[in-house]
Amino acid sequence: MKHRYTFYWILWGLGEISGLGQWLLLRWGLPVPEHGLLLIFLLLPFIYLIPNILGNHLPLRVTRLLARIGGYWFIYGYYMTLLLLPAFVVWLVCLAQPFGLGLDWWHTVFAVYYGRASLLGLAALLAVGSWRARHPVVRRIEMETEKPIERPFSVAFASDIHLGAVLGRLFAAELRRDMMNLQPDLILFGGDIIDGNLGYVLRDKSFKGFAGLKAPWGVYAVFGNHDTYGMNLGKEQKRLKQNGVRCLRGGTVHLVAGVSLVGMEDYMIAPHAQFPQAEPDAFTIAMEHEPLRIEQAASRGMDLYFAGHTHAGQFWPNRFVTRRIFALDYGAKRFGHLLAIVSSGYGAWGQLFHLGPAPEIVLVNVKPTRKV
Repeated sequence: MKHRYTFYWILWGLGEISGLGQWLLLRWGLPVPEHGLLLIFLLLPFIYLIPNILGNHLPLRVTRLLARIGGYWFIYGYYMTLLLLPAFVVWLVCLAQPFGLGLDWWHTVFAVYYGRASLLGLAALLAVGSWRARHPVVRRIEMETEKPIERPFSVAFASDIHLGAVLGRLFAAELRRDMMNLQPDLILFGGDIIDGNLGYVLRDKSFKGFAGLKAPWGVYAVFGNHDTYGMNLGKEQKRLKQNGVRCLRGGTVHLVAGVSLVGMEDYMIAPHAQFPQAEPDAFTIAMEHEPLRIEQAASRGMDLYFAGHTHAGQFWPNRFVTRRIFALDYGAKRFGHLLAIVSSGYGAWGQLFHLGPAPEIVLVNVKPTRKV
């Protein structure tokens, strides 16, 4: 937990530096007193910091309000910091006064129009990303298998729910509704069920949003890195079980004759854990949070693999990074006999905001290969 607090203190410091830069740019183009504008830019990082550091010591509604304001500030600050870079380059060029364009031109023309255009563009970006995040989709995938399964079946998978101060019981209930509408044989959750603050989730009774969630073959989950930040996986596991969700931490479950499920502990907890060898005649589903052991799952004879964690970048241009870190950061891909699926997630980290692939539930329909 101390490392997590350090992370937020670092973000606060970077936010203060970025806020000073934003003030230096935007004070020329906004009809706001300079000192008042500076106070706003220096105060917003604190609004982000407080619910993440003191969330368990504040009333639920106060924490929720500050977390949502701070979450939108984080997205705004992320993109505004990127936009400061070209403005700084132009400022450096103006120091050399090329073509007679000096700092006076930067103050009176460039900063005014560039600053206003940046704010309008970010307002549109926030609106689009917020709308997309509130409209999850169902990604349907058809799969055939030569394994001797008794009948076709369906698996619904959702990852990265991130229950906490921003996404609470109503969000969990929406996920339950969307899952139940699909009527799958098996429901799987791929980790990061909470955003890191188990105390807030329990005070908010967020897990009760899952009440009534069921499937013929059961509802199973694995833990993710954000679940470990909650500092008590045992308590989270117990509360989820009370609401119908069984957590797997390295075990194998025989669902029905010929179909098995393997759920791995998160890589952060057990980096050296390995997938077991699949039974040759059983269709075996593998699930973990971070998509780091896909090749291993393929080599151990798994048939279908699920993971999340990446959010498909969530904020553009983050996917340029995730594509280089993981063998598969989003989508479906064959690794030999194995069909691997990595989801963009149902929820979101920090704030309900998505650019790029939409939040989703993945529904896989598995059927036996047609015999000619």
